Amino acid sequence: MEKNNLFSGYEFLNHPADVWVHAWGKTFEEAIENCVYSLMETMFEGSIIESKITRDIVIEEETKGSLLVAFLSEFLYIFDTDYLIFNHVKIDPIITNSAGKIELHAKCQGEVFDQLKHIPDIEVKAITYSYLEINEEKNRTEIKIVYDI
Repeated sequence: MEKNNLFSGYEFLNHPADVWVHAWGKTFEEAIENCVYSLMETMFEGSIIESKITRDIVIEEETKGSLLVAFLSEFLYIFDTDYLIFNHVKIDPIITNSAGKIELHAKCQGEVFDQLKHIPDIEVKAITYSYLEINEEKNRTEIKIVYDI
C-alpha cells in the first residue's frame, strides 16, 4: 500500500515508542488519504484488501488538526465495531459549513476483516495530537502524525 513519490505518498519516521508518519499530497485532502493508507499498512502490513464494501464518512470539526485526528480515529472505530478495513479513500474538497465548522466527506472502499486472508500487524490504540504538524503550501501539503500503539 505504501505510496512514496514526490507528489503523493507517505513514509514512516523513527519514533521510540509509537508509529510516526509523514504523509504528503498535492492537496490537504490527498495528504489525509495517504494518512489513511499508512494507518491501514500499520495495522495490516502486506495484506491484500479488496474493494467489496463502500462506506461514506462525514466528519465536522473546528480545526484542520482536530478534523484529521477525528477522521483517522473513525477508521479505528469502524474496525473495532464493524471489522471493516479499507484500501481506497477518496475525500471530496473540504468545506467550511454554514455553522463555521470544517467538514470532510469521504467515500471509502474495503472489506470485512478475515483472519484467514488479512494479517494483523500492529494494534493502533489511538490517533494522537503528539507531534502533529500540518504544513500547507501551494500544490503540496505535508502532515506528520503519531499513532499510539
